[in-house]
Amino acid sequence: MVRKRPKKKLTPLQENRLLKIIIVLIIIAVIWLLCAPGTGLYSLMKQRRITADLEKQTNELEQTNEQLRAEIDRLIHDDAYLEQVAREKYGLLKKNERVFDFSTKRKED
Repeated sequence: MVRKRPKKKLTPLQENRLLKIIIVLIIIAVIWLLCAPGTGLYSLMKQRRITADLEKQTNELEQTNEQLRAEIDRLIHDDAYLEQVAREKYGLLKKNERVFDFSTKRKED
């Protein structure tokens, strides 16, 4: 028959050491949760910042697309606007029109 030994109670010094070890392990676990690569709190905050930036960029692109769609629609349906753009942006002329340039020429040295 095997006799069980009675458990010895920890001395105050041993209890103090055990408490310190447990506290250190808890601190290490908390630090790991905060700073763990890819899954920590820092990474989560970084991902949220990236997501917010991408949402802002998406909104800006959607607004730009809407403006471009309106511009395309106006070019397709408004002949006067199309003519204006062709004249101002591309320098196009109607038949039998001439361009007179009254700007002063600069002398080149």
